[in-house]
Amino acid sequence: MTQTISLQDLTPEQRQQLLQEAKNEEKTAKEKRANDLKALDELATESVPASMQKLIEASKILEQAKGEVFNNFMELLKMKANTIGIKTNQQSHTITAGKQSIKLGYRVTDGYGDNAAYGIAMIHKFLESLGSDAATKKIMNVVFRLLQRNGNGDLDSKKVIQLKQIADRDFPDTDFSRGVEIIQEEYKPKLSRWFIEAYQTDGTGIERNIPLSITSVDLPKDIDLTFLLPTD
Repeated sequence: MTQTISLQDLTPEQRQQLLQEAKNEEKTAKEKRANDLKALDELATESVPASMQKLIEASKILEQAKGEVFNNFMELLKMKANTIGIKTNQQSHTITAGKQSIKLGYRVTDGYGDNAAYGIAMIHKFLESLGSDAATKKIMNVVFRLLQRNGNGDLDSKKVIQLKQIADRDFPDTDFSRGVEIIQEEYKPKLSRWFIEAYQTDGTGIERNIPLSITSVDLPKDIDLTFLLPTD
């Protein structure tokens, strides 16, 4: 059983000794934290450069492989264009041989010209002229959500198509529909990146993708990082 000691029972010298011990413990703890932080900085200084070099090398290898793969299929794609034709809006091509497939192409992100703002303003003005009854407010809320811009400040082309459907169904030949037409005319998609995807069918008949990004690649099985995971 732990015995409780009251400060009132201690002599001034004993109190002074306890205070000094507490100060010494606090000082020791601060020094340990400082040393631990210094050790962390030293470990980072030791680990970051070597790891960064390894990642730079991996990035260069992927870049080189990407270029070589596109070059490998350059003649095939030209022949495909001449033989069966390639649609101008076809963004990807899949080439298959046996159980292996490679898909390559480009991705685009949505983009709209400056005049799209006039179309948006026209839609807003039209909706404000409808009144403020419950049904109108419901439509306005839907339309305003569809007109929200993404993190890059652009409209979502899929949502603009939904706007067009609403305009054609509920507000044909109005400033609403004309505003949507202005927005659609200002659609200017932007090339995002060239990509390569690879797949192969395993012995069980399941098609599996080949990881080509460092995020997609599995860690080696002998690396255990479970200590970083939540314990609950």
